[in-house]
Formats: sequence, C-alpha cells, structure tokens
Amino acid sequence: MSAGRRAVLLVTAAMSLVLGCNGREATAEVPTMVVERTPRFTRRIAAEGTLRAVDATPVVAPLSSERPLKVIWLAPDGSEVEEGEVVVRFDATDMQRELADSRDDVVSAQSKIGKVAVESTVSQRKRASTAELAGAEVEIAEAFHSDDEHILPRHEILEGAIDIELAAAKAEHARRVEGVERSVASNKLQLHRISQGQAAREVERATEGLASLEVTAPHAGILVLARDWKGDTMRVGDTVWRGQKLAEVPLASALEAELFVLEVDAGSLKEGLPAELVVDAQPGRVLEAKVRRIDTLAQPRHTNVPVHYFGVTLSLAESNGTSMRIGQRVRASILVEEDDVIVLPRQAVFEVEGETIVHRARGSGFEPVTVELGSSSAGRVVIAAGIEPGDVVALRDPARTARELLPAREKGGKTVEVEGEP
Repeated sequence: MSAGRRAVLLVTAAMSLVLGCNGREATAEVPTMVVERTPRFTRRIAAEGTLRAVDATPVVAPLSSERPLKVIWLAPDGSEVEEGEVVVRFDATDMQRELADSRDDVVSAQSKIGKVAVESTVSQRKRASTAELAGAEVEIAEAFHSDDEHILPRHEILEGAIDIELAAAKAEHARRVEGVERSVASNKLQLHRISQGQAAREVERATEGLASLEVTAPHAGILVLARDWKGDTMRVGDTVWRGQKLAEVPLASALEAELFVLEVDAGSLKEGLPAELVVDAQPGRVLEAKVRRIDTLAQPRHTNVPVHYFGVTLSLAESNGTSMRIGQRVRASILVEEDDVIVLPRQAVFEVEGETIVHRARGSGFEPVTVELGSSSAGRVVIAAGIEPGDVVALRDPARTARELLPAREKGGKTVEVEGEP
C-alpha cells in the first residue's frame, strides 16, 4: 500500500471516529476524506501510431501535364530504390493521342498557310491585270477623245467623257480592292501562323509529357507511398493530377512519431508537452519525446467508424537508425501535468439529474454540492470549482447503506443476501 493511500485511510478512519464520538450516526458508516490540494497531478493520454522520417524528398506527379494521369504501374510500398530508378509509370494513351492530334493541327495549319498564299497571289495578279486594263482603256479613251463640237456631236463628246471617268474609276477600284485583298490575305496568314505556333507548342508539350510519364526516385532510400485520410496507399488504376504527391523517399538519419489521439482526449494537448514512447519491436525500451505538432482537424481513421482522432507528431530525444525503422508501430503516453489542484477519487463524484456533484459533510449528514470537473485519469479527477481544501466529502453515496452497495453472492446456484456485513 502506498504512503498516500495509507494517509487517506488514516484520515478517513480518524474522521469516522470523530463523527462517531459526536453521535453523528449518519456519517459514521460512510467513508470520507478531507479535501486537500495536490502539488502535481499527472494525466497520461494514450496514443498509437508509427515512426516516420523527419525529412523526406517528395515524389510528385509531372508538373507539365495539364490533364489527369492514370497510374499503370508503381513500385511496392517500402521497397528499396536507387537514384534514377523508375517508381511510377502513367498511361500514355491520352498523351499519344494528343501528340498525334497536335501534329495533324500543325500539318493542317501549314496547308492553310499555303492555300492562302496561293489564293492571295492569284487574286493580286487578277486585280493588277484589271487595274492595268482599266488604265489602258483610260489612255485610249483620252487619246481619241475630242470635245470639238464642230467635229463630233455633243452626245458623243459626253459619252467619251463618261467612258474616261468610268475607266479611271475601274482602275482606282481595282487598285483599292488589290490593297484590301492583300491586307485580308496578310491577316489570314497571321492567324494561320498563330494556329501553327499553338499546334507546335502542343506537340512540344505532348512530347515532354510523354517523356515525363515515368517518375524516378530522387535519391537512394526506402520508397514510402503517399496515403489518403483513410490510410490507404495509391494503387494501379488511380487517377492523379499534376503536382500531386505520390510518394516520398525518407532520409532515415532522423525519425519522429506520427500518432493518433482520440478527439475527446486532445483538448488539453499543446506543443512542448513531454511524452514517453515505446516501439512495439522494443517493448523494454522507453524513449523520451515531446509534442511537436497537433493537427487542427480531427478525422476518422477507419471507414464506417465514426470515431475521430487528432494527428499528433512527437519529436524524439534520440533515434537510432540501426534499431528503429520507418513504419514501425509505436505506443506513447503524453503527460499532461497540472500543479496545485484539488483531486478526488472517481467514486466520490456522482452524476445526478444531469449535474455533477459530490457529497460534502454538513452537520450530522451530507449535502450535495455541484462541482466543475477538470482533467481526469483512470481513477482520479480534478475538481476545478465547487469545493475547497478542508471540506470533508463522502467516498460513496451516503443515501445508500454499505449492504445495498455490496453485490449479492451466489451459492449453490441461488442468490443469497449477505448477512453480518456492514
């Protein structure tokens, strides 16, 4: 029996004796304790998880791909890889189709450019011929035109003038149309050259994409495939996007622990808290650790199980790479310590009609007192408010006798009452 427990029993016995001597029969049979402040209360929060590397080089999907990629092969999780070794391959069907389409677009743009160039040349020649013919008509009309009314009738003189103006207008129109058609042809050529350039860039992008459909290891090490929120690794047939993390190659020189804490226990966690960690493969060795990071969002660990956990990362005081491996399962106790608090055994705290109470000695009996609970361990709970040091509280329900609280015994297959026991 511990010294603390022995002291509690002595105090309880003394209080029971005093109350009995004063004739308080209602409290004499009820075990009690005097409320005192505890210098330090330590609560242990259990957590489980695995070891992982502090530093790791990520392996990501190609950044050059603008379309989703389908995995057709990947190296096994936990396999040893060398620098430059292929670890993931993607389906090349869509990329090959895109390359073929882009090459066809380049050829089509080249054909359109040639067609526009030929049509522009023919049209310019036609307009130039029309302008030249119209100019010749103007010259002939001017050469034979006469405005002498003694030689030609007045209407023929007017018709000649009209013919000269018409031929000049035809020549001017032909020259203007030639300029417009030249400008239109130039614009068409520019558009087709732009389309050709875009198609050429698509060819280049598709060619680079085909070359990047094999992802290699950045350096030698152990390949650790990325996991989703359910803990499942990537598989053949999965679709990924550019830049998505596929795996990582850890640097095993420094390790840390990735743990999961029940949501209900994570409220009092904070960075810097001490912890004790045990690797399952080395059950006799306890490692010192500290809380380095706490996730901000609780998530379930298993499908169809509504229990949520917070992810917690522990930094280790020491990590031996020869005896500790990435992925090993670990168990940890995170120590939450509080100084100068009131602590009661759990059996002294009761739930009555939705309120948490303790029974405090008053006069010849007990009175229920509503209390506010703090943190707790398996057998003890911190009382944040409601009672003060020096109060005497019952360690069981004073409204029931000891006989009512004792379980009935079975004898010969029958249940019998316990007699002669308080």
